Amino acid sequence: MNLFLYNFAIFLLLPFIAIRILFKSLKDKDYRTNFYNRFGLYKNDSQINNAVWFHAVSLGEVIASKKIVSTISKEYEVVLSVSTPTGLREAKKIFGSNIEIVYAPWDFSLLVSNFFKTYKPVALILFETEIWPNFINKAFNMKVPVVLCNGRMSDSSFRSYRRFKSLSKQTLNKISFLFVQSHSHLERFHSLGLPKNKIQNVGSVKFDIDILNNKENYNYLNEEIILAASTHKKEDEIIVQAFRELKNEIHNLKLIIAPRHPERTQSIQAYISKMNLNSKIFTSVPKELNNIEIAIINATGLLKDLYSISTIAFVGGSLLKEYGGHNIIESAAQRCPFVVGPYMKNFEDILEKFIKNKGCIQVNSKKDLVNAFKTLLSDKQLRDDMSTKAVEVCMESQGSSAEQCTTILKIIRGDKIEISNSNN
Repeated sequence: MNLFLYNFAIFLLLPFIAIRILFKSLKDKDYRTNFYNRFGLYKNDSQINNAVWFHAVSLGEVIASKKIVSTISKEYEVVLSVSTPTGLREAKKIFGSNIEIVYAPWDFSLLVSNFFKTYKPVALILFETEIWPNFINKAFNMKVPVVLCNGRMSDSSFRSYRRFKSLSKQTLNKISFLFVQSHSHLERFHSLGLPKNKIQNVGSVKFDIDILNNKENYNYLNEEIILAASTHKKEDEIIVQAFRELKNEIHNLKLIIAPRHPERTQSIQAYISKMNLNSKIFTSVPKELNNIEIAIINATGLLKDLYSISTIAFVGGSLLKEYGGHNIIESAAQRCPFVVGPYMKNFEDILEKFIKNKGCIQVNSKKDLVNAFKTLLSDKQLRDDMSTKAVEVCMESQGSSAEQCTTILKIIRGDKIEISNSNN
């Protein structure tokens, strides 16, 4: 497939994409907010020109890119584009009015051109997996440097890109520079035709977060708590079933569910009622859990605090094949021993570090999950050892944000850059 055929396919799909977004807005009205942005139409009330365009698709990417965006915004105006309401809300919470925050245009040539006409970006910074052919092609034609930061490519994504190798190679070779999270990601990008002198392995920026010094200071609830973080539909049911089984043996046990998409809280509560358990919906971190078996969090951006008050955690998106896992580093940094399921393709190399250092537990089934919870809840020394080893991984892996920022600023200024091959 070449770029012309890609644009033709997107053109045919645009009405269906728009209908899908409007359908999603029935559950989350912020999908309709500034809907015209999706068509490359922007007010630009701040009259921004010559901005650095930074694109981070959703909540996790916005949080992880915070340090890089903040550093770049000290020297350049920044327009941060996102694709989801959760990403938009979190970006506004983090950055306020310090930078321009908008929805990204759909990746159709004319719509992307409208964005370039409005903001006249001097650089395009894409985060993790946001490899959009028209974003990159337009920047390349305008002689605007394109950088992929914190880049990753799972084995399944690699196989998908290889099926369209002509378009993939054409697109990737227009990227000025790639920062990747591990050697395996580097090799996959290289196998798709990108020269190694454009790629540097610098680890993940997600390790560049504050690490909790003393978890005991946060145990104000005096309860044994399992946190189910970033869960998806069907995962909640498995967690609730496991919790009910554990409750028969650990009577003071509590469960907090923080779903990946908070708009699902009502359906989660309905399922909990069917299981003859009681629950309450919270929009902030619970101050007490008296007479409540399960707390459901109808908010985003609270995971750091939730990990700090929880005894153990399950990190969602990992029990079902279609999701590929969510960020496990935040749990480690908050000294909360965590369990994940078998499907962690989005964090495969990061997970390997924790497993190698015995800093987490990976399970394959609901039975394994119950046993892992039971083992951790009954052995405080094991919990302490796991959390200590997980923190060691975090501390050894920090520094990626600063390294990427230094090189990104050199690329924007047009300075010569040198690649360290020590990690390659």
